[in-house]
Amino acid sequence: MRKNICIPVIVFMLFVFSATAQEANKRILKSYTVSGKIAGLKNEKVYLYTNDAEEKITDSTFAKKGSFSFKGKIGEPLFYILKIEGKQQQLGFFLESGKIMIKGHKDSLFQSTVLGSPSTDQWKEWSIAWRKIASQAGPMYRRLDSVTEKGKVKAPAEERKIFDDGMQSLNDQTAAAVTAFIAKYPQSPVGPFIILDRFVNYPNPEMEIKTFSMLGDKAKNSLYGRRIKEYRRIAEKTGIGATPDFAITDTSGKVIRLSDLRGKYVLVDFWASWCAPCRKENPNVVKAYQLFHDKGFEIVGVSLDTKKDAWMKAIEKDGLTWSHVSDLKGWESDIVKEYGIKVVPTSFLLDKEGKVIANNLREEALHEKLKEVIK
Repeated sequence: MRKNICIPVIVFMLFVFSATAQEANKRILKSYTVSGKIAGLKNEKVYLYTNDAEEKITDSTFAKKGSFSFKGKIGEPLFYILKIEGKQQQLGFFLESGKIMIKGHKDSLFQSTVLGSPSTDQWKEWSIAWRKIASQAGPMYRRLDSVTEKGKVKAPAEERKIFDDGMQSLNDQTAAAVTAFIAKYPQSPVGPFIILDRFVNYPNPEMEIKTFSMLGDKAKNSLYGRRIKEYRRIAEKTGIGATPDFAITDTSGKVIRLSDLRGKYVLVDFWASWCAPCRKENPNVVKAYQLFHDKGFEIVGVSLDTKKDAWMKAIEKDGLTWSHVSDLKGWESDIVKEYGIKVVPTSFLLDKEGKVIANNLREEALHEKLKEVIK
């Protein structure tokens, strides 16, 4: 349950990678029919789509007196969205082979009943458990915002401990709930989908590895299972002991190569001008730079901005006097994809040999680690 991160705005942030032709040929396409009866719906356009890049299907049809139907073929259960043109509300469900029936009301589409999709039944079972856990977070954040005047002042130690203990409790509850779900449905594609959502999008490598090991072969080899495998492959590039390297232009157009900084401790900091948690953390990073730069500490800021003016203004306003690089492609940046960056801020600390010795150090943790390694 992490608050201080920014993620891409999509319906569930999923990892994009393409299956090989051999994998694709192994899947047998089966027919599906999605029929809907939505009260209050007139002759309006209805969309069925997914943000998925591998099995992407986007379909649309016009409802007639509240009824509509979609037909097609699919290789395995996948998470899809049903949406009415011009309306904010949407319904998420697992599209799979067979006959699926959707019943509901136009003004509460997200509460519609989905019949004929076992994976959706399992997803709803998880959603009920997750909502009970997530609902506890709101009061915790409101209490912390109250004592800190919405971040303007530092929380007293006792209040910070109450908040941190509460968040740890939610993390423990989430871990237990996911573990229980996968133990109950080890072959379900919903399991790896949840692992992606809870332990990959909000990085928790220990739980990601533990829960993935509990999956059956069918779930591990599903689209979402294969994504977890790909995530792990990419994560190894920035895990402890890894030696990442890249070359990218700085604000003046000069190419900066990470390996040229060997001999120094280097913080590689992925951030963006539009990311509020990044900007909130920047003063702490500035302080670390001021304290340790003369002792062999360097920073390379990698921006996910797409507009150079905004990027440059943020650098100047926040007083970020170290090296800054970006290809101004945002989430589509090659370096972002290569290193599997899914949230910002994300950072990793390199030792003098260029090996990763820590990840995502925040606030005092960054200072303490630098004190430890820079004698």
